[in-house]
Amino acid sequence: MPEHMLMRQESLPDTPLPHRDYTMHLLQSASENGLLPLETLNALRDGLHKAAAERAAQYTAGKSTTVTRRQAEAFYASVFTQLDAALLTLDSDADALEALHTQPLTALLEQGAVLTIRAYESAKELFRRAWKLTKPVQTSFFAALLKDFEQFCTRYDARFNAKDTHVAFSYPLLCGRQITENGAVGVCGYYASLCREGELLHLFPAEDICGMMQRYAARFLTTPDMIAENLAELVLRHWMIRLLCGQADFSAEVTPEMIAAVQAEYGSLPPEMIADRLRQRIEPLLSPYSAVMQYLADALPAFSAALHSRMEQNRLEGWLAPVSTKN
Repeated sequence: MPEHMLMRQESLPDTPLPHRDYTMHLLQSASENGLLPLETLNALRDGLHKAAAERAAQYTAGKSTTVTRRQAEAFYASVFTQLDAALLTLDSDADALEALHTQPLTALLEQGAVLTIRAYESAKELFRRAWKLTKPVQTSFFAALLKDFEQFCTRYDARFNAKDTHVAFSYPLLCGRQITENGAVGVCGYYASLCREGELLHLFPAEDICGMMQRYAARFLTTPDMIAENLAELVLRHWMIRLLCGQADFSAEVTPEMIAAVQAEYGSLPPEMIADRLRQRIEPLLSPYSAVMQYLADALPAFSAALHSRMEQNRLEGWLAPVSTKN
């Protein structure tokens, strides 16, 4: 094994590097810990300067490489954003570091440019699908995403300003899920999450969700369209109560008896055990929907921790819509 490879395996942090500004974190770690030879770091620095200068020349149609500071910063950010797109497809930080050491920077940038455009196109399709799936039960907070989407479609510049997507990620995702990637890759991840949540909501009768929304909004003296919480999470709260009570249908209707039964049986269990019980009940129901199942599986630890906290404080009922009067 090459000496530099052995050194990196021993020196890289056990915790994976953050995905936001990934290449910057990778180069910083390499510089601080001696993970790459100095000549490689200098070559990368020079290559990054050259790539940003080429963007400037392209931007001015070859007439000049002199641009404003703001434009220069955008060009550098674009270079790093495209490198992020390429390096994040690799299996580990060590593999990404190896790619920076052994592959031409131009090749990585070309790959990143292709992946950025691919993410841009995928993101648009994902949002359109999410919009269609959630249309019957959309809140005003979700509908407000349309403005950002329009700007993303019309103003996003993958070559000269790849980091600025014009998307604010203002609508919260299920159980506080965070998007950590920059540029179109991050937007694609955000819209994919909205799509998974839309697919989850689509499994429930729309009138069932609307009734739950009306009762929940009434509790806070507002209207259903003004609910500021993540709608998929709100539905999930009710469905999980039913699942823990042995009700396998896709419904958000709960009864006082269900709430009391869950509190009595699961109130003393640790969150990890609650998550296991829920996973056992969810998997058979979502076997035809593998993407939704994976999305929920990622959310179960956070959801179960919140459910456990509510039961521990005897505040489970306040987490839900007032019980339906439907017979």
